[in-house]
Amino acid sequence: MGAPVKGYSKPSHGIFPFLPDAWVPYAELMRLDRLAGFWAFYWHYLIGLGFAINLPPFSRDMDLQTLALIAGYMGVWTTVFRGMTCTWNDNLDQDFDRQVDRCRVRPIPRGAVSTLQAHLFTAMQIAAGAAILYPVGHSTLIHAAVDGILLFIYPLLKRCTNFPQVELGFGLSYAIFMVTSMVGKDPLAPLFDPSLAFSDRVAKVIESPLAQSAVCLYAAGILWCVTFDTLYAHQDYLDDLKAGVMGLAVRLGRKGTKPTLYVVSAVQVACLALAGHLAGFGNAYYAISCGGTGLLLVWTIWVTNLEDSASCAWAFGPGSAYAGAFVSGGLLVEFLSKKYGY
Repeated sequence: MGAPVKGYSKPSHGIFPFLPDAWVPYAELMRLDRLAGFWAFYWHYLIGLGFAINLPPFSRDMDLQTLALIAGYMGVWTTVFRGMTCTWNDNLDQDFDRQVDRCRVRPIPRGAVSTLQAHLFTAMQIAAGAAILYPVGHSTLIHAAVDGILLFIYPLLKRCTNFPQVELGFGLSYAIFMVTSMVGKDPLAPLFDPSLAFSDRVAKVIESPLAQSAVCLYAAGILWCVTFDTLYAHQDYLDDLKAGVMGLAVRLGRKGTKPTLYVVSAVQVACLALAGHLAGFGNAYYAISCGGTGLLLVWTIWVTNLEDSASCAWAFGPGSAYAGAFVSGGLLVEFLSKKYGY
């Protein structure tokens, strides 16, 4: 164990009062003390679930209890998956974290967990995640592996590009393919068909309107991640400049961030609308998932003070949650209106 770090105090909320002291650093590596990041992952699973149940053939036999069970199952997976990616991220970023006020109290920089212990903990979480997903099928496991690789690449990009938030979006938004696979409506399913030549598999996916719709939704999720993670990164803007951490917040600066993110959000809403058009969604989706989300994105960017770390953290937490709730909520209302004829 390292010497006590100034500014650190053991979390006292949630499960932390019940954990042995030796377990606390590992729970912190999983970010069990910070729920905002959980939702940053989990909204994409809820959006994927709402998308899947509305895809043709419409899931008329799906009841609300089954939806809740699937959502709960994905919540367990999200907790473990987020834990493994955050542990990996902290291990690779430990030298940067020691130079950033907000991050130097994390378990690895403060010496509570060694580099080797963190790698072993990452491996344990990967094994646990594989066990959680094993019952739902081979293709879902493949999607999970792809998603994991995308998110494991993310911390490496901070060293060589100003666009790590884009790659983070590729990982977070990929959840929609996992969920559609789990409920038997994977638009990428032809890629796993051994009876077809590979070129035929790819052609079948490219020509499918439902696959095109999923790609548009995927792109919308990537752009949404770019918006909220760039706002979030501004809380470390000055420290990142000193430490040499690369990212969109550093690249755009405090003057260029908001105008850029307004454009990004407009393209995101356009992708959401195109996804709905290709999948044949109705008015509830356009009004809530597209219109409501667009207004919330503009409002969130407008009210965020890039020079106030608390405001940037709010944009990442409650601010992005409002948008996630509207996208997934619109899909749920779309489903209920079709199922019950509202």
